[in-house]
Amino acid sequence: MQTVILHDLRLDGKVAGHGQVIEVDGTTPLAHAFRRVLQAANSSPCQLAIACHGFMSHYHNRGSHETLQGGTGLQLCRELLRIRNVGQVSDLRGRFERIWLMACGPAGTIVHDSRPFCREFAAFADTPVVAADRPQLYHPGTHDNSQRVSRRTLRFGDWEGSVYEFRPDGTVHPTTGAGSPLP
Repeated sequence: MQTVILHDLRLDGKVAGHGQVIEVDGTTPLAHAFRRVLQAANSSPCQLAIACHGFMSHYHNRGSHETLQGGTGLQLCRELLRIRNVGQVSDLRGRFERIWLMACGPAGTIVHDSRPFCREFAAFADTPVVAADRPQLYHPGTHDNSQRVSRRTLRFGDWEGSVYEFRPDGTVHPTTGAGSPLP
């Protein structure tokens, strides 16, 4: 299966050798990023992996929480992708078999126990979305002193926390052994 990877460069490291990589940053408009993703998705079936930072906090809506929680969005492109503008993913509607959110906590419950960010994402994209509810550990790469070269290749490893699949019909299913399109 073809994998298209949308990598916001504020997530340190490089994604290499695992599919077509579209690099964006804080100056890239979301609409432009999504157009590039769709152009790269040239076979069927195809999946999309979005590698970026997720928003995690102890505070939301004038309330504080003991544990760090997510669920408000992604640090993706200039506009950021939040609950208030998640409808922009409708540009991707029905084009992918699955969308993986490789970020900290997009499936979190800080906003509501129903996990609205990922549920809305799946509904607007008309595609199953896989995401975790906790901060994700990743390794941004290594520096090889013997060869005097940096190998800044991202390594995600196993998921931290609970992982869920959000379906376009609004159902949410916990997954076990969800795997990952990225190492």
